[in-house]
Amino acid sequence: MGRKIPGKKHRGVKDPLKQQAKRQAELETKINAPPKDASEQAIPKSLERVVKLKEAVKSGRLTKIKRKKKKNALISVGGGNSTPSHPKARPDKVVPIFRQMPGESEQRFLYRVNRDTHAFINETAFEKKFSVQVNRNPVTGKIEGLSNCEQSELEKIEMLRAKHRNIKKKKKKSNPDAPKMTKSEKRKEKLKLKKQKQFEENVDEFDRFKDRVEFGEIVHEPPQLNVRPKSADAISTSKPGKKHLLLHSMLKKSEKPKTASKETKSINRTGKRKDLPAGERRQLEKQQSDIIVAYRRLKAQRSASVGT
Repeated sequence: MGRKIPGKKHRGVKDPLKQQAKRQAELETKINAPPKDASEQAIPKSLERVVKLKEAVKSGRLTKIKRKKKKNALISVGGGNSTPSHPKARPDKVVPIFRQMPGESEQRFLYRVNRDTHAFINETAFEKKFSVQVNRNPVTGKIEGLSNCEQSELEKIEMLRAKHRNIKKKKKKSNPDAPKMTKSEKRKEKLKLKKQKQFEENVDEFDRFKDRVEFGEIVHEPPQLNVRPKSADAISTSKPGKKHLLLHSMLKKSEKPKTASKETKSINRTGKRKDLPAGERRQLEKQQSDIIVAYRRLKAQRSASVGT
């Protein structure tokens, strides 16, 4: 539901005709009502204001305001002298004042300021590099000569630092007796090392073991190795039944010499244990249990000897 807007409360009985007359009187000056007399037309308010201004000027109550024409002010920049950062440092150069000449356009003036500023910066760098001072005529601004400047403490400290840096660079050279190489020779040497490294990475060691088969050649079997490899003993010991286990020593002691029996029976032991005869099966189970007991005993003795 929307918000309920309370209506105006009427206090007592009011005359509707009086209310209508009051409302029309309030809206009389706010609406574009038709003229009261159709044959007459009222003067517009803007025209009335113009007539009043003319009458005020004629009577002398109002005088014409004369606007002063603004002259094109000439641009002037520069002339500020900055204080040195250190009391014993060399004072900065006096910054020239750039004034726009009469009849000189703003574009040409800014071009002249840019040109003179670059010349001023280059001159300051020249003075700092060679520790000299450029003497100019204060009136014409032409160069009259150069004069030597005494180095300040800050400049001396900076020179010592630069000298120390150069000494460190010289110490870094590992072999001073080696011949100096030009930039092109260094570039060729670097490229040569790079190619050698790429060749070593891409070399396949199995390329030399490839067998070159000629056209029409027939092979009936794989090649046979007639040379015994050095690691043949190690390979043979890793085969099943060839390993030297812990129980071999126990089994050799427990083995008894077999007595020749009158009747030898051939028993097939390649099948499963349940297919063997009952006596043979009991003998295998007893042998297995004896081996497990012996293995546990040996392991206990070894752990006891390690603990002591």
